[in-house]
Amino acid sequence: MKAKNTLFIAVASLLLILEAFPIKAEALSPANLSSNDNSLPRRDAVDIASYQSWMTQADFNSLKASGVKSIVVKISEGNYYINPYAKSQIDMAKSAGLNIAVYHYARFDYSNNPTQEGNYFASATKALGLPVSTVMIEDAEQDGYNGNWTIASQQFAQALRNNGFKKPRYYTSQSWLASGIMDASILGASNIWVAQYLYGKPSASRLQNAAYGAWQYSSQMYFQGTANLQRHPLDVSIDYQNFFGRLQPVIPAQERAVYRLYNPDNHDHLYTSNKTEAQQLADSGWDYEGIAWKTAKSNGQPVYRLYSPSAAYHFYTASKVEKDALEGRGWRAEGFGFYVDGSSPVYRSYEPGTGQHLFTKDAYEHGKLLRRAWRDEGLAWRAD
Repeated sequence: MKAKNTLFIAVASLLLILEAFPIKAEALSPANLSSNDNSLPRRDAVDIASYQSWMTQADFNSLKASGVKSIVVKISEGNYYINPYAKSQIDMAKSAGLNIAVYHYARFDYSNNPTQEGNYFASATKALGLPVSTVMIEDAEQDGYNGNWTIASQQFAQALRNNGFKKPRYYTSQSWLASGIMDASILGASNIWVAQYLYGKPSASRLQNAAYGAWQYSSQMYFQGTANLQRHPLDVSIDYQNFFGRLQPVIPAQERAVYRLYNPDNHDHLYTSNKTEAQQLADSGWDYEGIAWKTAKSNGQPVYRLYSPSAAYHFYTASKVEKDALEGRGWRAEGFGFYVDGSSPVYRSYEPGTGQHLFTKDAYEHGKLLRRAWRDEGLAWRAD
């Protein structure tokens, strides 16, 4: 990415400074940084494009070992360009165990509107097989657009949502934010990845732009793990608010497991003994919260699974009477969720504000919910 924050210095003030304190020319340029320098901000994310076609699997592995968590890959530009190296870059980053986010270089104009570019970006990303939970970033820095960048960015983001992508976000310079070209009060500061390259060396003890989702603080980071990385500087960012997303978990194959997942969009908890279903939900953006309990070894007590189409969340009960009553009120029966036996109590808690339930074997978690004004609904069932 090319965005940089512009430093404006009054000529008179600069002359006074130069007379009093002669400075080297390189002090007015972003410093070359080394990944071995522990005084720098965290190296959470690196963004790449076709310029980084030189990168090999060893380079991605080395970035992972250096503490990088996310690789942000350029997918497209305007409505005419797709990065020919994107697939191989994504595949290598995945093989290294890195989280993947993607970006599109926006070139809005009268013949190329934000909705068209959003659709183009979405189509190119889908063709690469990335899930709809992928963080999709608009790179807003191109001069020459006569429209309102904030409104255009909203239109671009809506096009992504219309294509099923749940996490549209924005990249821009600090100067564009300061001038109001990109309005953080409308787009949301936590949705913005801001670029500001400081003159001199940034410091972990003096972090900047912490109100935003992430800060790209240098284009001159030399990672030291391979000869390739030592020769080529990379853009590097600190992630303040899980801006780039999290590495999608691989659901473990465990005998008799009931997996617990959480939908951050509507706070629904889902419990399933189907590993394939659990993995599909995790891939689509649900949070995997581990194994809740174990299913019965054989001939256990059935637990019914129901779904409320109006409220869009799930419920579980071992009572056929309760199951039948909920069906009569419009809930959809989804069969037996799983079978249980065992000696450990599974507690049932109810949150009056949302109408949702949580089931847990963890007495501490149950007690914590009660202290937060959840209602204790007693024993749901027993399980191992």
